Amino acid sequence: MPPLSLIKAFVDGSITPAAFAHHVAETPTLLTVLKEPFALPAYVEAPDLHTFLSEQDYTDIASIFNTQVLLSGFLNSRSVEHERSQKYEDLFNLLLSVQPKWLSLSADYLSTLLDSAPSQKPKALQAWLKDRIKHEFRYLKTPPKWLQAPAWPIDQGKPLVFVGQLDVSGLSHDTSQAYVFFNAHDHSYLTLQQSC
Repeated sequence: MPPLSLIKAFVDGSITPAAFAHHVAETPTLLTVLKEPFALPAYVEAPDLHTFLSEQDYTDIASIFNTQVLLSGFLNSRSVEHERSQKYEDLFNLLLSVQPKWLSLSADYLSTLLDSAPSQKPKALQAWLKDRIKHEFRYLKTPPKWLQAPAWPIDQGKPLVFVGQLDVSGLSHDTSQAYVFFNAHDHSYLTLQQSC
């Protein structure tokens, strides 16, 4: 597939973010096109579009949506007719309305939830998602207070249960927290650490 067609396929939603990420990493002709001069927005620190795309997390809805919008602008600059799929913008807005601050759902996990949703009507879907998130992302007393980006572990498609967190700043020079999770599948505990 020609490079501009690959970009167009991602923007119009006919290939998945994972497939596009593979092409960004593995398709030499796409690399050449993405290295061509293009005025990146001021918030982008990467030197070129290829570097920017290589640094993106194609499991994160916000990253996918941002990438899609940027590539739509790239196609416009090359006078390539295309239609940007609303799917990722809709998912991003839905995610903003249902996701608690202490959680960062991946695109794959959100898609799995949406596939099992009984209704696709906006209000009903929003209420159902909030309930599913509350049911699946359980905690014993309070949700985690992350020092960095939320990093709730998932094993075999199921979120682990948050047990609690400990201040472990005395063990390092930074402010640090240890987050303890219980895996009901194998009755084990997982500890994550974040520092700032």
